[in-house]
Amino acid sequence: MKPITPGQIDVLLPYLELFEDPQFSVGRWEEVAPGHLPMFSFDERMLQFIQVLYEHGWIVPEFDWGDWQDTAHKYIESRELVESADAVTIRRLFTTHTRADRFCEGHLAAVFSSGHLASLLRRLREIRNEG
Repeated sequence: MKPITPGQIDVLLPYLELFEDPQFSVGRWEEVAPGHLPMFSFDERMLQFIQVLYEHGWIVPEFDWGDWQDTAHKYIESRELVESADAVTIRRLFTTHTRADRFCEGHLAAVFSSGHLASLLRRLREIRNEG
């Protein structure tokens, strides 16, 4: 994997204020048709965030996120793990959560609602400030 640059962190940091805003909603569940499972419809700003993740190398195709899901779950459950995570680990978490959402509708919304995505961005801000 390529190293993470300060510029890659900088493009994500504006989303921290949005994600910490208690009025922001990441999206909503929509019923597609009677008798069918609902689908999650993301807010346009969340779709932009996902696009930025892809465009700036935060989603890594060669990373085997499926084998890493148990580790990712530990980071969701432990604020302390997130507070000590490096940028490479955060990239793995973004990859895992974004890819998992394709297979489990609403996964990314759930990790957003838990505050996990904001905590990842706060950690990136700390890493950036450390130089």
